[in-house]
Amino acid sequence: MLGALFPIVLAIHVIITVFLIVIILTQKNEGGMGGLGGGASGGMAGFLSGRAQANLLTKATRWLAVGFFCTSLFLAFSDSHRSVSQPLVGNAPAAPTVPAAPSGDAPATAPAGDSGNVTTTTPALPAAPVEPAAPSGQ
Repeated sequence: MLGALFPIVLAIHVIITVFLIVIILTQKNEGGMGGLGGGASGGMAGFLSGRAQANLLTKATRWLAVGFFCTSLFLAFSDSHRSVSQPLVGNAPAAPTVPAAPSGDAPATAPAGDSGNVTTTTPALPAAPVEPAAPSGQ
């Protein structure tokens, strides 16, 4: 059930994120730099008065933030309850491969008598290091 809703909620989450960024950037900055939509230069200044514009942008920011947090919680919950972890974008990573035998070492060959057949043997693997013994009496 959660798997079917995941892509839909993810798309809604991305849309909310874009709108939230735009709304935040259009708000008037209190630091004196001004906002992207304020002042007499255009933007939303001709549509609403300064106070009404601030109230509308504040309410829109609040509701978009609530939607952003709700979709974030849903996405985190649904991803943690998946049976198989899959990446959101792209294909699944390839299975790990076993490294090939070194090409520089040729296998040792031994003659098999007068028949002319050659038997190949693989080189022996090095032994594992021996653990040092703990000192007695301590």
